[in-house]
Amino acid sequence: MTNPAQMQKASSIWRKKGYTVAFVPTMGALHDGHKALIERAVQLADRVVVSAYVNPAQFNSKGDFFRYPRRPNRDRQLAGRAGADIYFCPKTLYALDASTWVEEVNRSQGRCGARRRGHFRGVATVVVKLLSIVQPNWMILGEKDGQQCEVLERVARDLYLPVEILRHPTVREKDGLPMSSRNLRLTTSGRTCAGLWAGKVRDAARKGARVAVRNLRRSLRGQSSIRLEYAEVVGGKLWAAARVGNVRLIDHRKCDRP
Repeated sequence: MTNPAQMQKASSIWRKKGYTVAFVPTMGALHDGHKALIERAVQLADRVVVSAYVNPAQFNSKGDFFRYPRRPNRDRQLAGRAGADIYFCPKTLYALDASTWVEEVNRSQGRCGARRRGHFRGVATVVVKLLSIVQPNWMILGEKDGQQCEVLERVARDLYLPVEILRHPTVREKDGLPMSSRNLRLTTSGRTCAGLWAGKVRDAARKGARVAVRNLRRSLRGQSSIRLEYAEVVGGKLWAAARVGNVRLIDHRKCDRP
């Protein structure tokens, strides 16, 4: 489906029939991490909706928005094989004169929020739109985007949205790199560096919260192909972002000790 009104009508019919609905919001370029979210949704609900919408409001540069990978035909097939009932890919969710935004101002601070101004406002706004359209009982999110999960949980709580948000553990590649649609943009050498980066985040977190940031920074000295954007310990976890080439990578790991 591409029409929001059509999607909303389908969901309303399901709810009137007493069916439960689970929703997996994505920006497309689906991978095995998304597949795991969809499969969990299938276990929970009578009907499953997967959305794929590259949301312009959450990008900090037009270049990044246009470079974001798009594979709609493959995505539709993957979603169907994983058990989704509807693959919802709207062309746009913003009127030309759109003037309404949703902004969370606590959990969006620091970490990625400090480096991507307006990013979480864009995320919160589009997800509230999608929830209004799909009307799910559950929304399944990947723990990889941990700060995003925190923001959306707070939005749902504060606005009394009738949805339960469930987190699914981060799905990783064999070398520990979190699965991400952005990984498709890595060159061969970049992919090797990304795996190295993920290992260094893991190892730094194992050293403990008090020294995790210092250890990560030290371990990346001399790694000119990995440009650390930030590293912070919040809530007993090491959160970090880096760039490999022009691809931004994020990760977080629980620290083994204080």
